[in-house]
Amino acid sequence: MTRDQKTYRLAYWIASLIVAATWLSGYHKILHPADFALSVYRFHLLPAVLVNVVSLHIQWLEMVCAGCLLFIPKLRVAALWISLVLLALFTTGIAINLIRGTAFGCGCFGNLPTERPMDALNVARNLALMALVGLALFGKRKSGA
Repeated sequence: MTRDQKTYRLAYWIASLIVAATWLSGYHKILHPADFALSVYRFHLLPAVLVNVVSLHIQWLEMVCAGCLLFIPKLRVAALWISLVLLALFTTGIAINLIRGTAFGCGCFGNLPTERPMDALNVARNLALMALVGLALFGKRKSGA
């Protein structure tokens, strides 16, 4: 393995670990599903009938992606692609609500009373995470890992 391949492999691993840690940090959504359902509802992007279904399943999809990134090598690339799609959807939802001028916490890491309303930093954070996913996919491809 060349030095470049080792560097790409390291970038792949570090980026994958950061994305997995981000998904795992949202465990509060599983512990408090009603609070997370309220967060999903506040976005006003889904029909009311889908809010509970989406809020109950999206959190588990995040955890499955984290598990695959950490423990299942054959599913890591798929988990990265799913992560990219989820982050793109979440970023779009946040951006739409910023344009609307709504002010509430996104619920990304739980509905804490101290959670600040969404702002451009939420979009920037998600774009940075999307860049990390892209780096991981690129690193995987270049390293042959």
